[in-house]
Amino acid sequence: MARIAIVGAGAFGTSLGIYTNTLGHAVRIWCHEKDLPDSVRTEGENSAYLAGCPLDPGIDFSNDIPHVLEGAELVLIACPSSHMRKVCQGIADHVPPDAVLASMTKGIENETFNLMSEVQEETLPAHVARLAYLSGPSFARDIAAGLPTNLTCAAADPGVAATVQELLHSSRLRIYTSEDVIGVELGGAVKNVIAIVCGASDGLGLGDSTRASLMTRGLAEITRLGVALGANPITFLGLAGVGDLMLTCTGDQSRNRTLGKRLVSGETAEQIVNSQNAVAEGYVTVRAVRALKEKLGVDMPIVEAVYRVCYEGSDFMEEAEKLSSRARKEEFQGILP
Repeated sequence: MARIAIVGAGAFGTSLGIYTNTLGHAVRIWCHEKDLPDSVRTEGENSAYLAGCPLDPGIDFSNDIPHVLEGAELVLIACPSSHMRKVCQGIADHVPPDAVLASMTKGIENETFNLMSEVQEETLPAHVARLAYLSGPSFARDIAAGLPTNLTCAAADPGVAATVQELLHSSRLRIYTSEDVIGVELGGAVKNVIAIVCGASDGLGLGDSTRASLMTRGLAEITRLGVALGANPITFLGLAGVGDLMLTCTGDQSRNRTLGKRLVSGETAEQIVNSQNAVAEGYVTVRAVRALKEKLGVDMPIVEAVYRVCYEGSDFMEEAEKLSSRARKEEFQGILP
């Protein structure tokens, strides 16, 4: 049994708490919301973020960061990407020196265009050698229900990834390891943007073929950006790439796909985001991805279309027509040498 601290009590953090508790680990979860620990103890579930999923009374929800992190061997970070820097600054002085930290957050920081790994390296300098990143096709409710799920854990040090694998791996949640931190992170972040356009396509009834085309060309855009940033293109054929993309672009639990469907029903992006309890990361991430592709000169027309629809009020069908009317190209342009 290990002592595991989870930083973030949203749907994913809570589901990880449920799962790791079933493995026999001692689990503590830090909550930003002041009233959440009492609510969980009273209701026996996290009704704010994961209603209907019973919680073992042994899972300790707390607002006290030092208490949650005390003695932790593994720290799982599951906060929104927009809060990552502040959260890491808040825990930096309380993380045990030998603890491994694994981030579950999928996104890119808007102010700096940094990946979450870069944010953590800046804010947790004493723990850089023990940082890891988990990503892959996974909905919180599936993990909480114990349904078979697979994830990839990437770390610069293979020994760190192996530690996370040893502590979390089971027949219900298989953990594969990788050394491609950039690729694993980028796949998890940018697929949320592609899911928005797939949701819009589904909302307009454009058919399965259109959705498949958007997913495939979206994967090409993710891979081009990854190659420009130094990722291994093979990573995008794995769980953190095509696996996560497929789930997020087709699953009914996907907040980003839902955002896209609602966008074409007449609501504005701002209205939709303000009505959601949980964050649709694609809406936040598309701004940073657009800035990155402009900076690096990477061709990402689907990302550009999503940005225009979300932030400039552009009509989706007009953007779809622009995508279809572009000049003819070689399929793997910008990916293969």
